[in-house]
Amino acid sequence: MRTTIMFSTLLSLSLGCRSENDVKANDGAVDATTGGDGEEEGEGEEEEDFSMYDGAELVILAPESGDYLPMDEDSEFEAVLFDADGQALPYDDIYWTSSIDMTWAQLGREFEDDGLEVGTHAITVTADLPNGDRLVYSVGGVLVQHPHAGIYTGAMNVGASIEYEGTPIGTSCIGGATIVVDAYGETATGESTCTIDLLGYAEFDLRHTFDFTVIDEELDGEATIALDIMGFDLPFSSQGEIQDGQIAANWLGSLLGFAEIDGNLNVERVTRSVELSD
Repeated sequence: MRTTIMFSTLLSLSLGCRSENDVKANDGAVDATTGGDGEEEGEGEEEEDFSMYDGAELVILAPESGDYLPMDEDSEFEAVLFDADGQALPYDDIYWTSSIDMTWAQLGREFEDDGLEVGTHAITVTADLPNGDRLVYSVGGVLVQHPHAGIYTGAMNVGASIEYEGTPIGTSCIGGATIVVDAYGETATGESTCTIDLLGYAEFDLRHTFDFTVIDEELDGEATIALDIMGFDLPFSSQGEIQDGQIAANWLGSLLGFAEIDGNLNVERVTRSVELSD
């Protein structure tokens, strides 16, 4: 009996000590799902407000649709992000691409660049906004080519003089002319035709073809007369200049010893649009 009472007493003391230690351990523990003050994790953080981008619009200011950009010269590029009230937002993550030049890509709101390939481009800007919206804007018909390139039209004037039985005979003719300067500004080619009447002694067509090399503002090449009635061509050395959208050239020589030819060409650019050669 005495032994039983002692065992019970020891068991009670043991349980009492363990319970007290457990309480002390729990008092120092922090609930994994709460902070030290019992708040839910992340409850005190505020989400960033991107509402300023709601209803925003992305616009290209430069270049405009149909603009001409000189080849190998710096041109301005500018795009702006406007908020719903039409106020500009300071946003620079704007990506630029071209429809025909896959190697050209730019990043920014405003910059200068001379790297676009020759051709007619559609320029597109894209912006992925912080609110999750993606905006896209494009301008088309942006022409990049050499400043001299284009189609020129005007007149060819040819004077011819011969001497018949000691009597000088002179006449002239004027014909329309068309000259094309290629997109890279390297060549100028074209043709013209007029009919010369040597005061009733002879009448024949002078069909000219022009083939110039363009170096800066100088033209150097040939004005070739095609003599259809005789079946051959006769080239004349010709020089000229190209400046401010105008071409002037001249040539001088003898036509088979039969007549002295003095010709000149004056044409003006009517369009910049030319086809790219393959």
